[in-house]
Amino acid sequence: MSKKFLVFLIALILITTYLVIVGISRWGDITPPEIVITQPFDQVGPATPLSIRISDPDTGLRNISIRIVHNLKTYVLDMQSFPSHGLLSAEGGTRHDYELTVTPYQDETIPRKPGDAKLLITARDYSWRNLLEGNRHRITQDFTPKFSPPRLELLAPPNSIAQGGSGVVRYRASPDAVTHGVQIQSAFFPGYPMPDDSGMFALIAMPYNAKPSTPIQLTAQDAVGNTAIYNMDIRVKKKRWRTRRIGISDRFIEKAVLPIIAQTPELTDQGTNLANFVIVNNQLRQLNNETIREFSQHSEAAFLWTKAFRQLPGSKVEAAFADHRKYVYKNKIVDTQDHLGFDLAVTKRYPVQASNDGVVIFADYLGIYGNTIIIDHGYGLQSLYAHLSSFSVQTGDSVAIGQVIARSGTTGLAAGDHLHFSLILHGEQVNPTEWWDPNWIQTRIRDQLSLEAPPEIILEPEQPDTNTDLGPTLTPAIP
Repeated sequence: MSKKFLVFLIALILITTYLVIVGISRWGDITPPEIVITQPFDQVGPATPLSIRISDPDTGLRNISIRIVHNLKTYVLDMQSFPSHGLLSAEGGTRHDYELTVTPYQDETIPRKPGDAKLLITARDYSWRNLLEGNRHRITQDFTPKFSPPRLELLAPPNSIAQGGSGVVRYRASPDAVTHGVQIQSAFFPGYPMPDDSGMFALIAMPYNAKPSTPIQLTAQDAVGNTAIYNMDIRVKKKRWRTRRIGISDRFIEKAVLPIIAQTPELTDQGTNLANFVIVNNQLRQLNNETIREFSQHSEAAFLWTKAFRQLPGSKVEAAFADHRKYVYKNKIVDTQDHLGFDLAVTKRYPVQASNDGVVIFADYLGIYGNTIIIDHGYGLQSLYAHLSSFSVQTGDSVAIGQVIARSGTTGLAAGDHLHFSLILHGEQVNPTEWWDPNWIQTRIRDQLSLEAPPEIILEPEQPDTNTDLGPTLTPAIP
């Protein structure tokens, strides 16, 4: 046997062996690509996403095609061919996985019309099966296009609402509405079934700083993204809020601000008293108010109260709702903020009473508010009690109107002993004076919702007039 023939024979054996290995790999792949629609795509609207995953772990993906046939017209969502390592490569294709997430009807490329529709997905691999055409997998799924929004009927909006004030909107929404309520700027006030099942209602609040011309919109959205909007004609009463100058000293900053930074992991000492005050009064205030807003997601869908809310008995108003504050440090205005609540003072460590029946959903330290209690009164209405020196209740406790829940103090950003009291409706801080007024409760809430009167009448304390000067501030109560 010559040397050349031996080399040829060895080469032939090696080539044959390699082709056998390739053949086993490519011909032996009898499994088509896997196609998975990763979320439901049966009822489809303008905002319905299509998420697809296609994979072939063996010889790899050769090509894919994703199309929608709508009213006998075909629309291509994606069509791709993937390269291979070569005809005689044992590895086959270079791509083994493919994913697509798209909202087919979002850009209106496909006409938004009712009719027959189906989704077609095809994928092939690099197997040598089927005359080298590979294994093919095809999925056909019928779906129902829906582009008509829910139907809305306005039953009874409030005749008027004040800036910073509250009200009730009654309406009906068709059964396909999964989300409905009232939108005012970025604030959304969800709707609930009426107590007598005669429709829906939403407790709403006009933001204190919103222009009277701000749209107040009744909205509803179905499960596939169709949205209905009803612009309501509600008169908005303009309010004039006071402006106050608040003096800030180094002594106050060292006494009140530095302990807040020490108890707030999100903040670090800025190195100067002024920088420390500004980051607490501004940045931390925003973070704390966002936390308060998030608590509105944990409100019970029920009226937990029956009587009008109560102002802290015997208290003097030191600061009113929506006071615009200019903070002065060394004769220079260094920050401005709006005070969204009432500062109420009696004596040091005065017993703080629950303003109404409800459930405690927070009893802990909260930045500029110090030791704080938040009580849920149902349907997104919550009350906040801040700067407390001690707690008498804990999270989860049910409380009754007039029950002592804490004692006033100076924790947080407070210069003197007092109670900071706020009312929050679905995250929007509102003027408490309305809710302290039994006549307002009766005419603006009870009568609108056909709620029965409470079994007893409680005389409420005289309400402060927030549009007039309330006299000198006794304590520079910061928040």
